[in-house]
Amino acid sequence: MTRRMANMERLLTHFVGNVKLDGDTLQHLADSVEKKRLDQMPPEEDAEVKSNSSGDVKLDEITVQPLENNATHYSGEFSHWNFSMRIKQWIEATGPHRTDAPDAPKIKEFYRFDELQAPPDASGLSSSLPPRQIADVLTRAFFCHAEGDYFFVDRTWLNRKMDVVYENPASLSRRDVPTLAIIYMVLAVGTQYVYLDSLGGKTNNNASFSEDAIGIKFYQQACKLLPDVIAIASLESTQACLLIGLYTLPLDPSGLAWTYINLAMKLAIQNGMHRNYPGEGLELVIRETRNRVWWTLYALERRVGTFHGRPVSVLDGEIDASYPVDRQDIWPGSPPQNTAQFHASIHLCGFIGRVRHEISLFKAADRQTTFCALARLVDIKDELHKWWQTLPSEVCSQNPAMDGAVSRAAVHVRLEFCVLRMYAGRIFITPLNNSAMGPRSSSKGRPSVEPASSEAGEPSPRSVSLNARRRSIMIADCVDAALSIVDLCRLLQNTIGLARASYTEFSGLRVALLVILSQFIEKQQQDATERLRQPLYEGIAMLKNMAAWGASARFDASLIEAFEHAIARMEVPDNPQEPVSRESDYEMFKKWQMEWQGSGVTSKHVNGGSVGDDKAFDPALGIPSLTGNAASGGWGSVAGPKATTPLAMPSVNNAGAFGTPADWGSSGVATLGGLSDMLGQGYGFDIDLGHAPTEGDGRGPDGWTGMF
Repeated sequence: MTRRMANMERLLTHFVGNVKLDGDTLQHLADSVEKKRLDQMPPEEDAEVKSNSSGDVKLDEITVQPLENNATHYSGEFSHWNFSMRIKQWIEATGPHRTDAPDAPKIKEFYRFDELQAPPDASGLSSSLPPRQIADVLTRAFFCHAEGDYFFVDRTWLNRKMDVVYENPASLSRRDVPTLAIIYMVLAVGTQYVYLDSLGGKTNNNASFSEDAIGIKFYQQACKLLPDVIAIASLESTQACLLIGLYTLPLDPSGLAWTYINLAMKLAIQNGMHRNYPGEGLELVIRETRNRVWWTLYALERRVGTFHGRPVSVLDGEIDASYPVDRQDIWPGSPPQNTAQFHASIHLCGFIGRVRHEISLFKAADRQTTFCALARLVDIKDELHKWWQTLPSEVCSQNPAMDGAVSRAAVHVRLEFCVLRMYAGRIFITPLNNSAMGPRSSSKGRPSVEPASSEAGEPSPRSVSLNARRRSIMIADCVDAALSIVDLCRLLQNTIGLARASYTEFSGLRVALLVILSQFIEKQQQDATERLRQPLYEGIAMLKNMAAWGASARFDASLIEAFEHAIARMEVPDNPQEPVSRESDYEMFKKWQMEWQGSGVTSKHVNGGSVGDDKAFDPALGIPSLTGNAASGGWGSVAGPKATTPLAMPSVNNAGAFGTPADWGSSGVATLGGLSDMLGQGYGFDIDLGHAPTEGDGRGPDGWTGMF
């Protein structure tokens, strides 16, 4: 013991120094050590403090509860509903029987509006459906031509629902209203595409498309059901609104269709379709249908919104829904055949978002920011092309016509690929500096694609050269994509037919023609437009065929008319052997006088030419050539009724080939003479959505026309 104490004294002397080791000193040292240890300890938290500490916050777990009729309740994240459920669980944890007591009020977890407008017996709502054999024709047209690379409704499910509607309508209730709306809209969309079957894939320029009146009737019947469709808010409700958006897409993509697509998206979010389903309460086929409908909505919303300048409705970070899977066993009948194309279309939407973000950076006032954004756009373009080459052959076949039957779904994916490339490059087509253009008008805070140098100083010549090379790369890829779109549309026209109501086909071809037209301006002085002439002529002819069924004027028709005639005037010097003299105001007046009086229209000559031969009075040309004086309908005038005179289009020989540019007239106006009318008539029905056909309009006694 003595030895042990001696060793402890030696150790203590070593650590605390040469101090006295009497009892009082040791007591003081021990007390100071204990106090120091207590001071260094964190204060002990009570239960309430612990529960409020940021490290102990419990994140809400989302719930998707199945209800009746394929409706689900999505809890949301950090929502009032989630908070109330946490309080409910807390109360139950402190007293398990308090909320279950006989005298306790019953708690309804959530409320759904169920005051529907439809009668309890909904059999009368199907009275406007056509005979079953006609419905089958329109349904077949929908799935063959309208579905493309998306998913709207399962074909077997639809056929079974139609069996019930046609064979046992008395069994329908007000809860079947969304299903009836789906049937009406599938038939309505079918009327837009049924002509493709009757023509064997060839477009009839003289077709009157009287079936559009029937499509409007189906559309109006579905719209009458819309209040109950929204109130029920089921999977079928989402599909019905999505189909209405599809039907109105060729009518008004940036307005009416955009509204319906977003309405369908809100219903989908209400059902939690944008989230990965966490439970097991839904059948596999319902879960897969939910996923496919959601991704169709996502793709349409991204494309229509981006290409028409609309903001994004749902951020990608809010979405974790499962991608479509190719499982044959979960479907009640034949499974969808376009899963590979569907996956590619969804993936392209990711590239759209990235390109859109980089383009938005060009609004910045910092030149370095735009330089970096352009560099990233080139990288995205390269990544896009590399990804495209890795796709399966049925999606990215280099020559679909050589690989078997042409698939509209595969062609649509390729069109979407090309449209994205044009979107990424078209911003660089407009020249940066052009003294002839005059001062540039732009919104405050929105500089041009390449803003003026900042206060930091001019960029180095190497940076400017590199930036110019990158711009050229993006423009070249944009033009190549435009030419590819013309080739793809020609392939469709020669095989399964161009679909007049296809947003993908019409809008892609329209933008491609604008890109090609821009190159006539760019390359005019370089005499390098020859390779663009034939695609332009063919594209104009195809667009004319697609637009022949509608007469709805587009707001940008006057701008496109200005483009076409300005380019036509540029081509006039190419034929110096036939100079065009400018007539005087008096000569123009005399021409008008003879026209007005109806005298000598074909025999009287002014300035050596007949009035009837003057292209300034050719109604097919829209805006008169500026080599003469304008008659009515000049630039800036209010658009009136379109002339019925055939458009001045390129001649077609017996083999179907286009004539040479020399066959189009020497003035150059006829070269592009019909484009404005084609694009001016727009991409829409010559119909009024607010008025259905009335009796006495040629229908049979049962209310149906004899078109079938």
